[in-house]
Amino acid sequence: MVRVRIRSHRDYVGASLRWLPLCCPVWWVRREQKHRKDVSNFDKQFTSEKLDLTPTDKLFMMNLDQNEFFGFSFLNPEFVQHV
Repeated sequence: MVRVRIRSHRDYVGASLRWLPLCCPVWWVRREQKHRKDVSNFDKQFTSEKLDLTPTDKLFMMNLDQNEFFGFSFLNPEFVQHV
């Protein structure tokens, strides 16, 4: 893939960026949700996959600087180690 600046591309020399296809307004469609956990807009193949979580290293989690989470409404007391 060759990357070229739009303004220097031969087809767009002198064109206003306002009229380029990349700059057109996007009309988003907001789907209706039946309930908070409604997944009807997702493919069944995606929603039926088995969940495979990566285990976290508890020592790493316990050594995180908890000051980075200052202002959050919840801190997991299981991982907070008071010294």
